Amino acid sequence: MPITHLSLALGVMAIWGANFVTMRWGLDEITPLTFASLRFFLVSLPLIFFIPRPSIPLRLLIGYGLTAFSMQFGFIFLAVWLGMPVGLVSLVVQSQVFFTLLLALLIHQVRPTVGQVVGVSLGASGIAWVGFDLGQSMPLIAFGATLLAALGWSVGNTFIKSMGPVSALPLVIWASLVSALSLAPLSFVLEGVAPWQRAADLLLAGDTVFWGSLLFNAIGASLLGYGGWAWLLRRHPAPVVAPFTLLVPVFGMGSAALLLNEAISPMAWPGIILVFLGLALTQLRYKRR
Repeated sequence: MPITHLSLALGVMAIWGANFVTMRWGLDEITPLTFASLRFFLVSLPLIFFIPRPSIPLRLLIGYGLTAFSMQFGFIFLAVWLGMPVGLVSLVVQSQVFFTLLLALLIHQVRPTVGQVVGVSLGASGIAWVGFDLGQSMPLIAFGATLLAALGWSVGNTFIKSMGPVSALPLVIWASLVSALSLAPLSFVLEGVAPWQRAADLLLAGDTVFWGSLLFNAIGASLLGYGGWAWLLRRHPAPVVAPFTLLVPVFGMGSAALLLNEAISPMAWPGIILVFLGLALTQLRYKRR
């Protein structure tokens, strides 16, 4: 991979990792469903008027938007809002890899390799370890919300598999509209009007932290992140590009420690190491006999 392509891959991972910190800043001001709705409205509008809808069945577009975006980020934002350390959110949500392999087996009868089975076993053990450690200091509902976010991401992956070749950027933009239109009514029902009024006050007042958080989530993580990722996947084999996602929790935990002074319990580190080992094993490629 040329150095420019490598730099792009590292840049995308850094954006995705640091995005967890900006989530924390945004959710310090407003509730999770309102923030998620604003993020996806900002991603989709006004670009849907200039970029055609991807040529895929509408049911797949809606299914992907509701799971990979609405469910994933709705629960991620809820976990962060409830107090889940953002560094650990960036790690635990990577359990989507394990859920994706399980769904591939159940839905598409794709048999996992020995390395993937061992990786999922190690990763699941690590996730359980981290969850047990967190349960000593905070409600487990936040940890559970993170796992549900990972499940939403993995279900979204099954929709992508059913789409065939599709351009990533139009898919992100139009699925974001689906997500925004589903999350906004839910936000009004469950959270009320007050968070929207608060968000409007912050935006009109030019609050730099809130504006920065929202723009980084929408333009940085969604448009630039997914756009750069799609560009790399079109030019390199997936097995070459996919392992870079292991760096997301590295950047996530590093930026959380640097910008939020977020310390990780020493007791959590064995679980974290098991998760990394599990993720690494699932990315290895083995020749079948």
